[in-house]
Amino acid sequence: MAAHRRKQRTAGLQGLVRFSAVSLTVASAAVATACGVGGPKNDAAQNVSVAAAPDAPADQETGAPAPMAVATASASPTAAATSIPPTTRPSPSASSPVAERPAATTKAAPRPARTTAAPAPTKPAVKKSAPVSGSSGFTSGYPTGADARGAVRAAVAAAEADGKKVLIDFGANWCGNCKAADRVFATSGVGALLDASYHVVKVDIGSQDSGAFGLLRDYCSGEGAYKMPVLVVLDGNGNVVTETHSTGNPELTETGLGAFLRKWA
Repeated sequence: MAAHRRKQRTAGLQGLVRFSAVSLTVASAAVATACGVGGPKNDAAQNVSVAAAPDAPADQETGAPAPMAVATASASPTAAATSIPPTTRPSPSASSPVAERPAATTKAAPRPARTTAAPAPTKPAVKKSAPVSGSSGFTSGYPTGADARGAVRAAVAAAEADGKKVLIDFGANWCGNCKAADRVFATSGVGALLDASYHVVKVDIGSQDSGAFGLLRDYCSGEGAYKMPVLVVLDGNGNVVTETHSTGNPELTETGLGAFLRKWA
């Protein structure tokens, strides 16, 4: 009797299992139709669902497996719904224009203007004027009591302006050699040399004027007696070029004095 009951329970349970499987199949088909999914994938899902349903134990009551079948059937639509592939976020197109930052342009600094150095001032060349008769300032004899130093300063200034030399003639009015030199200086040939190249200053040292002797010693510092006439040549700066107290007098002739004047002009 007990064996017969167990057999009836087993048959009842198998019937419930088959009923649950059929219900699950119908439910799965309905879900697949609603979601647009069909074909072999639904059969596979169905087979997995059927296989996943465990057999009820032989001694379980007849109404116990129903909740399990319902739960299994209700879980399948959720699984089917989650099988829809998720939508992907579109990637930005590579061809989308990208604003480019303009390259910074640097403005070159202006170059300083090139300046040329001003040429150094040059001293204008002194042009000698054509000789004028008597322009040298020569006169025969020696002025007594004249301002000899002032006359020399004026002659040096004139020589600086025109490029000539200064000839100082130290002598005395009673000196025979001084009178002989005056006669040669008054000739046309030697006089032309004086006018062309010299400013002449006559200084009297025969009157024992201390100022005149002091001027002579400024230019002729050598020892010994002074042999008149003493001739001193200065440049435009007042410097001594030559003096006859040290070198000795040339011959007091046109040839001798002419050569002397040409040499130091």
